[in-house]
Amino acid sequence: MNLIAKRFINFYHLSLIFFVLFCIFFIQNTFSAEGAPCKDYGECDEFKHTLTDMSSLQRGASTYLTYCYGCHSLEYSRWNRVASDLEIPEEIFFNNLVFDASVKPGDLMAGSMSKTESAEWFGVAPPDLTLVTRLHGSDWVYTYLRTFYEDSSKQYGVNNLVYPGAAMPNVLASLQGNQQLICKQIPVIAKNGGEKRDDFGNTITKEKCGFLSVESGTGTLNKDEFDKLIYDLTNFLTYVGDPDKVERERIGWYVVFFFIIFTTLASLLYREYQKDYH
Repeated sequence: MNLIAKRFINFYHLSLIFFVLFCIFFIQNTFSAEGAPCKDYGECDEFKHTLTDMSSLQRGASTYLTYCYGCHSLEYSRWNRVASDLEIPEEIFFNNLVFDASVKPGDLMAGSMSKTESAEWFGVAPPDLTLVTRLHGSDWVYTYLRTFYEDSSKQYGVNNLVYPGAAMPNVLASLQGNQQLICKQIPVIAKNGGEKRDDFGNTITKEKCGFLSVESGTGTLNKDEFDKLIYDLTNFLTYVGDPDKVERERIGWYVVFFFIIFTTLASLLYREYQKDYH
């Protein structure tokens, strides 16, 4: 076998290994489940992003800039990039969603609150949220924002099942309503997996606490509307954490297709070299 043939075979083997590793990495990052354990809440509620839904992203941006941006910056994002990606004309975006006249389109979304002052007021500076969904996962953020409950022992009168002792008020309480932890009677489960019953056929129950319940009439949104609002907000934060996610995944499939074609052709050429060698 000549030197060129040997080099080609070595290159073929390396290319095949690289292709397999690339496919594993790409598929894992595309389809892997997001999220982290949600502490006292248990498993996080599932969240499936829709980063091509511009209406959802626009609503999420509006909610974030209205209720969250006063404390939490997005300092790795720029105003004009967000407006462009969300297909909002700059004039409309700045007239309706930017409340600081000194902000320029190319500025970073650095927030309106000084970290020094906020640390004095709250005890700790509110974190930047650009990468929060990449740090905790979108499932975690979606569940966290919906699990605040009243707790008079805390500084701001609220606590959180996902992040106990959270050092922030529930800024969305007026929308969600007064959510409380309650106790319920639940069936006792028998060893066979069914419900235990007494001699008269009645289900035996026990009290279990830790359930969330919103006091009726205390919020401006019902449960479905509030869940939708939090979905849009989490969808926006998922976009902010990885603005090129959709484009990267789209290009990734072309790369996979190229490697499949290349590997097929290389395999056929490899077989021809093998014939000449033997």
